[in-house]
Amino acid sequence: MVSLSEVAAGLQPTTKTYLTDSYKKTLLTTLLRFVPETKRSGYLITAETIMHPKGGAQPSDTGYIEGDGFKARVKKVLEQGGVVIHFAELLEGSAAEGRTVGMTLDWEQRYLVMRLHTAGHIIDYAVLQLLGQGLLSSKAYHGPPEGYLEYIGDSGGLDPSLVERVANGVSQSSRRVYPVVVPREELKGFIKGAPNITRLPDIDYYRVIVIEGINAIPCGGTHVSNTGEVGKIRVVRIEGVENGFKVVYSVE
Repeated sequence: MVSLSEVAAGLQPTTKTYLTDSYKKTLLTTLLRFVPETKRSGYLITAETIMHPKGGAQPSDTGYIEGDGFKARVKKVLEQGGVVIHFAELLEGSAAEGRTVGMTLDWEQRYLVMRLHTAGHIIDYAVLQLLGQGLLSSKAYHGPPEGYLEYIGDSGGLDPSLVERVANGVSQSSRRVYPVVVPREELKGFIKGAPNITRLPDIDYYRVIVIEGINAIPCGGTHVSNTGEVGKIRVVRIEGVENGFKVVYSVE
């Protein structure tokens, strides 16, 4: 079995279109490399991608890549050293490197993840408002059917209905949500209410997702552009975990 490092070897980092436009559903790009795994599956690398790889608290996007006489179903998306790798089932034809291909995103799934991920940032705000500043998170997941956030420390008997009420107050207030890129030396002065601050990688620039008037959190994920798109946030439960507590949530 070929390794991801071998698949991506020698290639420049992929242009990640989803970082600047999470709503882009289709894309024309160049197929740079195809590495077969079996007769009917393999790894596709394109110059650009609209598909978010698994990671950063998000599940992998899925979709299709196709060209002249060629079609592949993208089952999962991975990343290796900045290169985005699409693992796909070959449905027809064969992949020809250097040719233009079209990429189509499974939009319904992506949009649900965008809503869930934005809801996660809103829940961060609600929990901080109810328990006070200084709370840190240990992990998170923003994929269907339910997302969750794990925090370090005592929940203080946090009431799920109160978290839900504060969170929905934000989602219903139609606040702008947008990304900005911030240099490392300016990050601490720019972020606001970011419980993931201790989990950040050491890099020169950070992408920060701002919910206007609410918080500014370093994040590489996909989000809606207005909190009104999130819909109703449902706090399913709050439960204890090792060294802290977990808030499990969904959107309707």
